[in-house]
Amino acid sequence: MEILSSLLRDEEGQSTVEYMLLISVIVIAIVAAAYVFIEPFKEGVLDLAKDIKKILSDGKIGRVGTTR
Repeated sequence: MEILSSLLRDEEGQSTVEYMLLISVIVIAIVAAAYVFIEPFKEGVLDLAKDIKKILSDGKIGRVGTTR
Protein backbone atom coordinates (compact mmCIF):
# COMPACT_ATOMS: atom_id res chain seq x y z
CA MET A 1 0.00 0.00 0.00
CA GLU A 2 2.93 2.34 0.68
CA ILE A 3 4.22 1.88 -2.87
CA LEU A 4 0.86 2.87 -4.37
CA SER A 5 0.64 5.85 -2.04
CA SER A 6 4.16 7.01 -2.96
CA LEU A 7 3.39 6.65 -6.68
CA LEU A 8 0.28 8.81 -6.33
CA ARG A 9 2.26 11.52 -4.56
CA ASP A 10 5.11 11.47 -7.10
CA GLU A 11 4.70 14.53 -9.36
CA GLU A 12 8.01 14.32 -11.19
CA GLY A 13 6.59 13.50 -14.64
CA GLN A 14 3.85 16.10 -14.62
CA SER A 15 6.06 18.99 -15.68
CA THR A 16 7.15 17.13 -18.82
CA VAL A 17 3.56 16.40 -19.80
CA GLU A 18 2.57 20.01 -19.16
CA TYR A 19 5.44 21.28 -21.33
CA MET A 20 4.49 18.89 -24.13
CA LEU A 21 0.87 20.06 -23.99
CA LEU A 22 1.99 23.68 -24.10
CA ILE A 23 4.27 23.01 -27.07
CA SER A 24 1.50 21.16 -28.92
CA VAL A 25 -0.90 24.09 -28.41
CA ILE A 26 1.73 26.50 -29.75
CA VAL A 27 2.38 24.28 -32.79
CA ILE A 28 -1.35 24.04 -33.51
CA ALA A 29 -1.64 27.83 -33.29
CA ILE A 30 1.27 28.29 -35.71
CA VAL A 31 -0.21 25.82 -38.19
CA ALA A 32 -3.62 27.50 -37.95
CA ALA A 33 -2.09 30.95 -38.51
CA ALA A 34 -0.13 29.65 -41.50
CA TYR A 35 -3.30 28.15 -42.94
CA VAL A 36 -5.13 31.48 -42.58
CA PHE A 37 -2.33 33.69 -43.94
CA ILE A 38 -0.84 31.45 -46.65
CA GLU A 39 -3.13 32.64 -49.46
CA PRO A 40 -2.63 36.42 -48.92
CA PHE A 41 1.11 35.81 -48.54
CA LYS A 42 1.18 33.81 -51.77
CA GLU A 43 -0.71 36.56 -53.62
CA GLY A 44 1.67 39.19 -52.28
CA VAL A 45 4.71 37.23 -53.40
CA LEU A 46 3.21 36.74 -56.87
CA ASP A 47 2.42 40.47 -57.14
CA LEU A 48 5.97 41.30 -56.10
CA ALA A 49 7.34 38.86 -58.69
CA LYS A 50 5.20 40.49 -61.41
CA ASP A 51 6.42 43.95 -60.39
CA ILE A 52 10.06 42.85 -60.45
CA LYS A 53 9.62 41.18 -63.83
CA LYS A 54 8.04 44.36 -65.24
CA ILE A 55 10.78 46.57 -63.79
CA LEU A 56 13.52 44.36 -65.19
CA SER A 57 11.93 44.16 -68.64
CA ASP A 58 11.06 47.88 -68.89
CA GLY A 59 14.08 49.31 -67.12
CA LYS A 60 11.81 51.72 -65.24
CA ILE A 61 10.38 52.01 -61.79
CA GLY A 62 7.16 53.93 -62.19
CA ARG A 63 8.10 56.65 -64.69
CA VAL A 64 11.76 56.93 -63.72
CA GLY A 65 14.49 55.15 -65.68
CA THR A 66 15.50 54.46 -69.23
CA THR A 67 13.46 52.64 -71.84
CA ARG A 68 15.00 49.44 -73.12
